[in-house]
Amino acid sequence: MPDTWVRNAVAEAVGVFALCFIGILAIAGSGGDITAVALAHGLAIAVMVAALGHVSGGHFNPAVTLGLLLGRKIDPPMAVVYWVAQLAGGLVAAVVVALATDRDVVAFGTPTLADDVNPVWGILLELVATFFLVLVVYGTVVDRRAPASVYPFAIGLTITAGIFAIGAYTGGALNPARGFGPALVGGEWGGTAAWLIGPLLGGILAWALHEYVLAPREEADSIAESGRRDQV
Repeated sequence: MPDTWVRNAVAEAVGVFALCFIGILAIAGSGGDITAVALAHGLAIAVMVAALGHVSGGHFNPAVTLGLLLGRKIDPPMAVVYWVAQLAGGLVAAVVVALATDRDVVAFGTPTLADDVNPVWGILLELVATFFLVLVVYGTVVDRRAPASVYPFAIGLTITAGIFAIGAYTGGALNPARGFGPALVGGEWGGTAAWLIGPLLGGILAWALHEYVLAPREEADSIAESGRRDQV
């Protein structure tokens, strides 16, 4: 396996580990207080993107990787490496939390639908929130016109805002890797459709909007040949 693959995989796994570890414990420790939960997730991603973005691009989310794969900012084999690393990072975080505390803590920290939320509406809410997230990634990381220094904060704040908006209804995953590991360890699968389907569709929609509407024509025409910061 090329050294670049190993470095990128480790960076992606560590980033998702941090997100899930901090997210699960923040939910349990705060009793689900939405302010604490939203800030914990947003800050975790902001600092991980700042620390590791120069290594792997700081996706830390299969939906982000999918959106960038469609935009030809990452090649298919590397995308698969990212997806495996992201899911593994979330799983290891859930195992560590379960061993240190209790399996019920992990179950409580797993994104799930509120009792009065239909799965279809849950998917839609996750779709919209993740659409904003991937659009911000495109607008701050991919778009050459954006200042490079802004993207960790923009991404982290988008996650914070998204959880403030939909956390009470879907658990505010915005990320299949945020749901998969905790669900596997904690046994809470009630929100699976929302945290799996919604974010992936949101990533696709954000890519399509950027590719066909927002990107400068010269950038869209040259996307196949080059990308910003090599891999994003």
